[in-house]
Amino acid sequence: MMTYSIFKSFTIGTVLFVLSAPSAAFSPSSSLKVDATQRLKSDLMYRKNIQIDVRNVTSTVISTTSAQFKTNKVAAPKKAKHLVKIDFKKDLSKHLDVTLPYYSLENENAIVDDVTGECHGIICTVKRDAPIGRETGEISMFDFLRAAGCVCTTAAVLANPVKKRHHYPAEVYSVDANPAHDKWLKNEISSIANCEAFLEEASDPVFFMTCNGMTKRSAKYYGVLKTKDTIWRMKSGTFIISSSLFKRKFPPPSTQTKSLYPSANPYENLSSKLQNIKAYSSFDKDWVCMEGTLPPVTFDDCSGHFHDNPCLPHSSMIFHSCDLLGMAIGKLTGAHIPFKKRDVGQDYGLKLMSFDCTPQTLHFPKTHALKFQVKVYCSTGEIGEPGSIYIAEFSAVQKVTELVCFKATGRFVLVPPSSSGKYLINSHNVTVALI
Repeated sequence: MMTYSIFKSFTIGTVLFVLSAPSAAFSPSSSLKVDATQRLKSDLMYRKNIQIDVRNVTSTVISTTSAQFKTNKVAAPKKAKHLVKIDFKKDLSKHLDVTLPYYSLENENAIVDDVTGECHGIICTVKRDAPIGRETGEISMFDFLRAAGCVCTTAAVLANPVKKRHHYPAEVYSVDANPAHDKWLKNEISSIANCEAFLEEASDPVFFMTCNGMTKRSAKYYGVLKTKDTIWRMKSGTFIISSSLFKRKFPPPSTQTKSLYPSANPYENLSSKLQNIKAYSSFDKDWVCMEGTLPPVTFDDCSGHFHDNPCLPHSSMIFHSCDLLGMAIGKLTGAHIPFKKRDVGQDYGLKLMSFDCTPQTLHFPKTHALKFQVKVYCSTGEIGEPGSIYIAEFSAVQKVTELVCFKATGRFVLVPPSSSGKYLINSHNVTVALI
């Protein structure tokens, strides 16, 4: 078995603001870049050194094989790409802007073209650490968006010819659930050797992400997150900022990084921390608006994000927003939607259908409190009925500075008890079917 080292050799170009213009080929490592000529030579030598004695092949085997050739007229899809196993500590840690415990990808594999050596993206499984909160299903929005940030950054690092640490703050992203996305995924992996087996054998949610449209200052991504019962498509864009420029704009604390981040994983114990929660509604109660305040965060709340400059993860903001959303829908519908560690199907919960978000301002620890607000109304079905769909408008604003951290709009379905994981969601047609 051949072992690849992703960053064995590379070329550093001229950096202007963020990075040099990317090359078309995947060049993190000379061992990964496939030389078609060399592979052909190796194949010919391999064939030359193997001698097959066909005299002992029985007529039965020959006739059976011939019959198989006659019946199997449809050729299998050509495998034009292959998977290359990569390791966070050895291959990625020197180049990513996040580190453990925030980094949540496992079983990472780069998708590499057989001929050009170009990296087309990454496929991996996702860790689920955080409580499910007021949501339902296999994965929380926190773990979804936490993994999305990690997988997009990893895909960019693999595609980036400049092997230096960069920061990739999100510019915009959208998520939507639709069973039709599974057809796109199957089509994509059909040309990748061993990719179907990877998908079938995975017991945890699988992220498949491609990086395309990379420029000096930005990158675009397209991919899917697949669980046992739902598949979400994700389209995203990030800025690309060199580490040196990021430090000049946002000077890190003078304390050493090792003393900033605890050894324990704080994301396993996320909880409902909003204070001063207030609710407003229309006269006829066809909508509810709720707001709450998150006190100034600490270094522990930002563990591993970023590498050496603590910053509250965007996924953590979404966690608190979803907590507030559950309270708002509970008030609007009268349904009891509790905060829970794990979803066992005994309570009402919310499930993501679609989400469009524009992050705007980074939020650093020991600075200001954050004011969260969510306004929600029923868009489909009867209020409080199982399967009814709700549209929510989110925002998070720094107190004192009044800088907006993010604005978003999402659609969520109200899932009744004992139905967790049994809803087939189609956000395009706005339909929810119990299966």
